[in-house]
Amino acid sequence: MKMLAKETQIDKILEFYPETMMIDSSILEIPLFPKASLKINLSKYPKKPKLTLPKKIQRILGDSETYIPTFRHWNKTNPPLISIIITALKYTIEMVAGIKVHFLDKIVKDISYMARTSFPKETFCLLRTINGVLAEYVLAPGSESSEISAIFFPTRLGHDHSLIASCHSHPTPNNRPSRADLHTFRKFPVNIIIGAPFNFSTLGVYNLQGEPIPFEIHAFDLFGSNNFEIE
Repeated sequence: MKMLAKETQIDKILEFYPETMMIDSSILEIPLFPKASLKINLSKYPKKPKLTLPKKIQRILGDSETYIPTFRHWNKTNPPLISIIITALKYTIEMVAGIKVHFLDKIVKDISYMARTSFPKETFCLLRTINGVLAEYVLAPGSESSEISAIFFPTRLGHDHSLIASCHSHPTPNNRPSRADLHTFRKFPVNIIIGAPFNFSTLGVYNLQGEPIPFEIHAFDLFGSNNFEIE
């Protein structure tokens, strides 16, 4: 496969983000949000470009490569489209900031299945964001569940910053958070409750204050995959 030229990468960025400003032939500034732009330096391309976010977003996000394995494991002999890397980063920021959530449809099917098989007990898991979408679940170590609650122990999770969402089921159609749920919500920027009968229509998505968040469900991730392998 022929490697994408730097000029092609820039053309694709301008196509997807027409408000991009060219600072020089290798440095671009891309508006991601009304008051926040991403600066990208392609001067060493095909080596991994340098991405610079505003300090406020960087403090919230931490190491952005944690969330985007395709960027972390950059292949300079066959580099991915940088425009898609940018979109994956934008989606990730939206989720970490509790603005909008992006699901892979497979993960919604997975948590629906878990909820059905656990019924009438509640089930609890954490969701990992990969390449801009919630794409993988992790069963919380030592979690316990009953017909009225599910608890877990956050100290047993380690420091995996890609686990940005809590997810649990309610054995009734009510997918609104309880007072106990709101206590758990404060630990994660995204929180999901799926109510009976446990399908797409009974999905509730909330921020850490328990306020509803809009969400989208994607058939594939931005790089065209619905399966992932994380090192």
